[in-house]
Amino acid sequence: MKTNQTVIIVLSAILLLSIIGNIIYMTRSSRLADEKEQVTTERESLQNENRVLNETIEVKEATIEEQTEELEALTEKHDSLMAEKNAAIARLNRRANATANDLEAQKELNDELSAQLNELEMDKAALSDELHETKQELEALQARYQQLTEKTQQEENLNVYNICVMTKWDPWLLSDRYNVSKAKRVDHTAIHFEVDGSIFTETGSKDVILVLTDPAGNIMYEGEELFTNQETGEESGFTAKEEIEYTNEPVHVEFNVMHPERLDAGIYKAHIYVEGELSRSKEIDLE
Repeated sequence: MKTNQTVIIVLSAILLLSIIGNIIYMTRSSRLADEKEQVTTERESLQNENRVLNETIEVKEATIEEQTEELEALTEKHDSLMAEKNAAIARLNRRANATANDLEAQKELNDELSAQLNELEMDKAALSDELHETKQELEALQARYQQLTEKTQQEENLNVYNICVMTKWDPWLLSDRYNVSKAKRVDHTAIHFEVDGSIFTETGSKDVILVLTDPAGNIMYEGEELFTNQETGEESGFTAKEEIEYTNEPVHVEFNVMHPERLDAGIYKAHIYVEGELSRSKEIDLE
């Protein structure tokens, strides 16, 4: 009986150990499966990274090759440019060496030219002062010349002198009255004067025009013929005209204006034009 119990205990212990072993085995197998799966995943990730890295390396190798070729081309170009620059520097050095011997002579020439320039500047200053004085004298002469020109132009014109107006009344035959001041009695106005010029005045035929205006400013006894007013450039009518022959001697001119109708009281004006230029005016005050 005791032997059977011992066997049972041993078998129980074996069974328990077997169960524990199985549990341990299963636990370890599960952990190993997880580790295997993790290792597999890591291996696949590493393989992908390795593939990407290989592709990257290939691209970089291609880029490095292109850059190497470009660098070689740039190196050749740089070497060529350096050779050209060195040749240019050599030419400049030869030219500098060739001209270096002439610098001293050029310096002496520059010193001589500088001295001459100083002398010329002094002469220029003196000439400038002289020119300023000459300009002032010239301006004075020009002003004097302008005055003489204007005076000569004025002297070229004919002028009217000693203008005299006489009003007349003829009530009947052989009974004349002169210098009448009553407007309603004046039936005849005589205007006489002298026309003379200077040595600068051209001789020849000249038109002397009388423009007689009434107190309202209207031209009296205006005809169809017109003359050009040189001052305004406009065409205007006139009362009477006489052509004279000027020969550097005073010419006496007389205008006789008949008044068929009675005149109104007021100030009448007699304007004398010679060749279209207004020379003189005279007022006639009638009561």
